Amino acid sequence: MSDESLAPIIIKRKKVVAGDGHHGGAWKVAYADFVTAMMAFFLLMWLLN
Repeated sequence: MSDESLAPIIIKRKKVVAGDGHHGGAWKVAYADFVTAMMAFFLLMWLLN
């Protein structure tokens, strides 16, 4: 086999983008859930007083 018959090897590399879909908004949902629970608790305590 001669060098002319060999096809060149082409390597395609993918760019890896880390954290593309996550923007750090999960704490806002957890905090809103906590504040809602505290509001319901204090409303219940106020009504039972």
